[in-house]
Amino acid sequence: MALAAADAERGAVLAGLGGCLACHTADSGQPGAGGHRIETPYGTFVGSNITPDPLHGLGTWSRADFDRAMRKGKSPAGRAYWPAFPWPSFSELTDEDVDDLWAWVQSLEPSARPDEPHELERGYRGRLKAGLWRTFVHRQREVLPDDESWSEEVRRGAYLVNTLGHCGGCHSPRTRLGREDATRRLAGGDTPPYRAPNLTPHADGLATWTDDDWSSFLDMGMLPDGDFTGRGMARVVNEGTSLLTTEDREAMAAYLRQLTPHPDAEPE
Repeated sequence: MALAAADAERGAVLAGLGGCLACHTADSGQPGAGGHRIETPYGTFVGSNITPDPLHGLGTWSRADFDRAMRKGKSPAGRAYWPAFPWPSFSELTDEDVDDLWAWVQSLEPSARPDEPHELERGYRGRLKAGLWRTFVHRQREVLPDDESWSEEVRRGAYLVNTLGHCGGCHSPRTRLGREDATRRLAGGDTPPYRAPNLTPHADGLATWTDDDWSSFLDMGMLPDGDFTGRGMARVVNEGTSLLTTEDREAMAAYLRQLTPHPDAEPE
């Protein structure tokens, strides 16, 4: 996307691909003001207020604070964020993309809506537990998975899928400790409330999808059978992939087509 650095409009497209408003906006709420509830096996996480309100949002944050949150998963005070906020994926964002996302955040209308506490299961409560998870589960990702034979197009697609889009957050199975299973990347999510489809080119996944199928899906959300995607994916298409350049959508498809094929995981 050939737009200037620190461009809020470009940041809005990146935020749409990342599903930022989907997680940080309550049903019928003000965009970015928080309140969306995310149900997980570890409890309920509640999206925070990311508007530039000085008391309840990010109004007192600096660009460095925002960078630390996005790429290091820590608050300005040094508190560890739970990985329900997908900083493990965002850790590999480029400086330009962080700049543009920060410009977009600053363009949001400020909201004085206070954050709500997460409602976690007993064994996962407390920031200390988030810190322990970082220490013993999260390691600096081996994403972006790379191959010397990859074209620049495939590399761009890997970045969009694995970092900005953090597609594995929904579409990869997880280990018992909640880490994305890198050995079955994008082979289908198994985290409630519903299973995310297998995106690999396996018979259980999207092996039959053509270039036209990918183009129609990423541009309009239309599936090969003429139906349209729904739930959270519809919002990712409407606010994210449909606003990308044709070249970026083709890059995403090129990367997804060369994934290692994996069958659907057997439900536990």
